Amino acid sequence: MYTLIVRQGCHLCEQAEISLAQLESETGLAWQTVDIDSDPALAKYTNDLPVLLEGGKVKAILTSSKAALAKATRPTLLGRIKSSLHLN
Repeated sequence: MYTLIVRQGCHLCEQAEISLAQLESETGLAWQTVDIDSDPALAKYTNDLPVLLEGGKVKAILTSSKAALAKATRPTLLGRIKSSLHLN
């Protein structure tokens, strides 16, 4: 599950949400949006919005490009191997 950190009124954040929604419909990508102002611990990302996280790890910053977000969410080689072998 990916988490997109956004701020209301941020144009790049809105575009990133559109791009992720498109990826969701194309690939089944699971993601959620969290407003940076809802959690003080997220303040460290203030200058980098939008920020895409996976399991707390930063996968992309300052991008709303569908291509860049697709690349950031592409499974690693090890992940693809595990998935093909049905290993957890």
